[in-house]
Amino acid sequence: MASRADIHVHSKYSGLARLNFLRFPESVNEPRDIVKQAGLAGLNLVCVTDHNTVLGGLKAKEYEKDFPGIEVIVGEEVSTRDGEILGLFLQEDVPKGLNAIETIELIRAQDGLVISPHPFSNHVPALGLKVDQLNIDGLEVLNAGHVDGYANNKAAQHAASGRWALLGGSDSHSLNTIGCAYTEFEGNGAEEFRRQIIAKKTRPGGKEMTMSQVVAWSMGVVFAADILILRSMLGGILEVDAQNPVLNKIKEIGTSKKIVALLGSMIYFTPPVPFLVGIIGERVVKRLNSVPVHEINGNTPLLN
Repeated sequence: MASRADIHVHSKYSGLARLNFLRFPESVNEPRDIVKQAGLAGLNLVCVTDHNTVLGGLKAKEYEKDFPGIEVIVGEEVSTRDGEILGLFLQEDVPKGLNAIETIELIRAQDGLVISPHPFSNHVPALGLKVDQLNIDGLEVLNAGHVDGYANNKAAQHAASGRWALLGGSDSHSLNTIGCAYTEFEGNGAEEFRRQIIAKKTRPGGKEMTMSQVVAWSMGVVFAADILILRSMLGGILEVDAQNPVLNKIKEIGTSKKIVALLGSMIYFTPPVPFLVGIIGERVVKRLNSVPVHEINGNTPLLN
């Protein structure tokens, strides 16, 4: 019997992204909602892989009992000096800012698996050809968030050697895209999934996000950020979740910048602005991918 796992999902614990002086949440997904949506999307497993923390995965795992049939794998998308790395089956944080070799050693020390997400992306940190030098279990050859096509095609071509497990993940930052891309494997359960990755018997499935899904994600994030900004300006943010970095960062932003952010979001919500932004963004990414920078820089020596 075939099962499905989404190897790459973000919760509200992924922190904030930066656009000039503006800050906005990488994701606003509540861990409980991720587990629920995974079931609705037809998944059997969901890997919660927040940026530089396992907190979202640990919290999501607490809700397995509420949604029978869905298992949570605790993971982390670690920011290394060489590009981003996914660690799966973790119990504690792997620190960011190390080189790839050091990061992989720490993941292995937890008996975790090592995955290269979007390995040939030119617009988010990726390992590129350095995957050839590293002890990696699998490549994410289908990342639903990379709608430009280049990164996924290049990853699939590079993985044709059979050296790595072939994996698919949504890279979801919003509930509506969970399970958009996924990994199929024979059997069921997290431990069987681990064995199938090690045996290189997994296969990617699903598809890239549609423009409508991308726009819905961006609008949802902007709206959630606006609510938090308004609450902070009105003194309504309480320390109900001190571990959530989004709340703390928004509280640190100056009042004038908050007002500018709110005005900017009002413009963004005006049709057809979000779709125009999405189309322009896709074209920019395609232009970036016209120069295969990871083929140029991929052979840079890795430091031990």
